[in-house]
Amino acid sequence: MGDYYHHFLSSMAGVGGQPSQSPLEGPPQMSHQPQMIAMGGPPMPSPYQSLGYFTGFPEPIMFNAPKTQRSRRKSAPGLDHIKHRRTRSGCFTCRSRRVKCDETHPICERCRKGKRECLYPEPAPPKGAGGSASKESSSAPSQQASPTSSRGDDDDDDDRDSKLEPIMDEDEEEPQSATSTTAPLFPLRRSSTTSSFGMQRAPPGYRYDSETPSLDGNKSSSPLSTGTATAQQHRPDWTFLPHELQFYLGYFYDNITHYHYGLVTDAGDFFRTTLVGLALRNEALLYAIAAFSAYHHALNNAHGRINEFLQYYNHSVKNLLECLKRKEKFNVATLLTILQLGTIEEYLGDWVNLMGHQKAALEIFTQLFTPQTVMQSQLGRAALMWYARFDLFVAIMGGLETTLSRDWYLEATTCHDSGAAAEPDNTSWKVEACSAKLQLISMEMATLYAKRAKGQGSGEDFASEHQRLSRCLEDWKAGWDPALTDPSHLVTDFSGSRTPDPNDIVNPFTSGALLRPPLFASTILTASYHSMSLLHNSQSDIRLTEQARVKMTEHSYRIFQIFEAVELWPHSPPGALIALQSSLAVATLNVQRDPRHQMWVRRKFVLLEAMGYIFPATMRNRMAELFSDETCTRWWLPNDEDFPPLLQNIRAYADERNVMAASTQRDTVQQIRHVFSRMNLAEAARDPTQN
Repeated sequence: MGDYYHHFLSSMAGVGGQPSQSPLEGPPQMSHQPQMIAMGGPPMPSPYQSLGYFTGFPEPIMFNAPKTQRSRRKSAPGLDHIKHRRTRSGCFTCRSRRVKCDETHPICERCRKGKRECLYPEPAPPKGAGGSASKESSSAPSQQASPTSSRGDDDDDDDRDSKLEPIMDEDEEEPQSATSTTAPLFPLRRSSTTSSFGMQRAPPGYRYDSETPSLDGNKSSSPLSTGTATAQQHRPDWTFLPHELQFYLGYFYDNITHYHYGLVTDAGDFFRTTLVGLALRNEALLYAIAAFSAYHHALNNAHGRINEFLQYYNHSVKNLLECLKRKEKFNVATLLTILQLGTIEEYLGDWVNLMGHQKAALEIFTQLFTPQTVMQSQLGRAALMWYARFDLFVAIMGGLETTLSRDWYLEATTCHDSGAAAEPDNTSWKVEACSAKLQLISMEMATLYAKRAKGQGSGEDFASEHQRLSRCLEDWKAGWDPALTDPSHLVTDFSGSRTPDPNDIVNPFTSGALLRPPLFASTILTASYHSMSLLHNSQSDIRLTEQARVKMTEHSYRIFQIFEAVELWPHSPPGALIALQSSLAVATLNVQRDPRHQMWVRRKFVLLEAMGYIFPATMRNRMAELFSDETCTRWWLPNDEDFPPLLQNIRAYADERNVMAASTQRDTVQQIRHVFSRMNLAEAARDPTQN
């Protein structure tokens, strides 16, 4: 990867000042100084101190942290050194439990009896191997080294000694606190016999994942031999981490879903298991996930603040920058770190910086995978699903072509169709196949819009292709497998929800708006169908007929109904409204222009921002034009109603860094403006007959 991404990371959030502070109600027994993992450097300082990444410095202040003074405890005279000698080659699981490890490979006896995951450190490089050996070790996918550790021969052993806590002999006293020390973050090695990460069965012709995903994204060390497609959810063991990180990983596991990432499905439970499992072996990814979790925790805390989010995010970027500076071989953990950072940029309304992350992710993605190999593992399929969402989002909203060619989207469709055919009773395959086909159609739409934006092709060619894609979209919706709309899964009981509001513009309690799990994804896909229909029709060069306008309005109000039903149903999955936000934004452009309809929509934007999804100034300006109310550029409701101090701080922080991003990236990244500029805001929508 060229130097562009290094410079991009160093400058993309160079904004002076910090958000104003507000009280924090942190996790239980949580100090105000998050304890960072002992990786050979000093712990992170107090909140906002040394956040050079956020205060305009070209590189983080702690980029070249000085080595800590290491001291080794001397043995007392007269003691039997052999008897009390401590070993540093035991497994991390025993070490974190402060018990003796017999060092049996691949699973020690204690872990085998306790049915625990057995994690061993990777073998140290040969002593005296010099810089070349260290370099090879750092670039090997299975032996990723600490970003803060030294590369020297002598320091290598010292670092390893300082990072690995000794295991007490059986006749030594147990420490008073079993949680006072921290096991090293990586390199970790997971036994091939540990519990499964919940991999989904691959279709015929594709091989299975190993239980522990290979960091290079292409290899499986121990294919699954089971013939079941049932995902076994297994919580990764992070008990060796500091208390604060354990808390935020636990919060992530219990509260964050794939819907928070705007994704329709996650059949293999990738985000809670595989992603977190990989993060335990990669510091940059670990802190990116912790930052995302801390961000959501603060927003759901009445006294929350974003100190922890900023520090963890800064720590992730610092480690990613150091990785780039060392020019290490990229692996799938690096890719996922960039995608996680890109997700945070999206939440902060920073579409410009999101595109910068996308460019870097593309380079790594195409190094690790081909259209064929990416579908051979659950990890590859999940990475493609994640990246493809950014690819389509940026392309359609920016009037650009997708960065992935059609082969990628076509191969995904073929693979999921094969899986659905091989396992006709597996609903997950049907949902993924349905989603993949919509992505393929969306990719072709983006290509068409980009060609028109570049002035390529004739008007007749555009009209012909536009009509073809319109038919493809309708055929896609009409061709759904009946199992995806099984009426037995329709939500008809809204008990526990509030009574209908007289100011509602739709009736959310009408049967047919919502399907319960495992078909909840069909609800999201239905909203996507309506929003893609709106988008596609808005890009037509042919003047819409009255019938077509009525149809577009019906699409919009169907989205409103789905959004309201998901909001009010007590059993909706966490984050489901985030997955619907893009559909809502598009539907808003066809809402009636009277105060009741507009205020309903504005309150939905308040709800989404309260969940942390900040709308950028570009979009707010467009909505202010739509509502004929300039105050929307500051906040959606008059007099800062429902605009708490924390959200004001986040919004101000996001706006400031967005301005910086637009300034520093103007020559290389296009602002997102294409779709809204094509929409005709001058014509009022009609109020359809409500069901």
